[in-house]
Order: sequence, then structure tokens, then C-alpha cells
Amino acid sequence: MIVTIEGIVIKKEPTFVVIKTSSGIGYGVFVSLFCSSSFEINQKIEFLITQIIKEDSHKLYGFLDVNEQKMFEMLIKISGIGATTAMALCSSLDTNTFYTALQSGNESVFKKVPGIGPKSAKRIIAELSDVKINIENSNQVHTQALAALLSLGFKQDNILKILRTCESKNTNELIKEALKKLA
Repeated sequence: MIVTIEGIVIKKEPTFVVIKTSSGIGYGVFVSLFCSSSFEINQKIEFLITQIIKEDSHKLYGFLDVNEQKMFEMLIKISGIGATTAMALCSSLDTNTFYTALQSGNESVFKKVPGIGPKSAKRIIAELSDVKINIENSNQVHTQALAALLSLGFKQDNILKILRTCESKNTNELIKEALKKLA
């Protein structure tokens, strides 16, 4: 089983890359739009890999963020959600938006994703509602932003509601975004 691939990106399409390893082997890897936007051609990179082997195909799905990989792997376990649809979700929703929508049961967020209708949105929420949400790093970012906003005198309930709607991934940007919404 392949779990990581390190090499040089020699071909890049919006959701597919070819990465050439030091041994000279080129691997085709499917990636999300978020992942694809964070590197350039001829850049050395290491992907976390989820390998899906079927009777008629062997496909590699690459991730730079462990949380995005966890999200993908949770989604492909749901009946009716294949790798293509799971990757569409990863390309449309960052992990914070995904987990926030999951926690709040917000079907409309999922229905905005191509290939996800009302039934699929309900199934995602129903099957993943009991999943313990463990986002590495992003919990720390939210905790730091919460502490900073509390020190400025905002009420915790208001801060938590606003933070759920914010999409920034680093602490400074998250605080700025939240301040705009709290004002």
C-alpha cells in the first residue's frame, strides 16, 4: 500500500498531477482544488496518499493536509459517495466548513457541491453526525482566536457563532474576519 509519495510535480491539471520520484517513476495523483492551488509545476512535494484499488483500476488520491485526507476517507465510506464525489466535496469545502456544516446539520452547504443532492446531503449528515471531530491545527487556531476575542470583551456565545462562519485558516486572518463580522 502506498501511503506517501515524494517527488517533483512534472504535470499539473486542476485536479490531477503527475509526480516523478527520485527513482524515475511518475505517479498520477488526483488532488482537490485546494491542494492543487498550493503548489507549482517543478516543485518538490510530498503527498499523503489514499490508494483505492478496484477490479478495473488503481487510483491514488493525494493530500497535503491530513485533515483533508481524513475528510476524504470518511466520505468514501458512506454508501453512495464514491471517490469522485468525495473529491468534489474536498474541492468545494475546506475542512473547517465541512466539519461546521456537519456539526450544525446544515444540508444546504453540502447541496451546493456538484453531485450532492438532498438525499446525499442528509446521508452525509446522518452517517457522520456521531464522528468525533478532531481537526489537527485548526482547533488550535480557533482556540487562539477565541481567547483573543474574549480578551477584547466580546461575549463567548457571539464569538463561537461567528467563528463557525469564518473560513480563514490562520489565527490572524481568523481574528480579522471575526472582528469584521462582530462589528
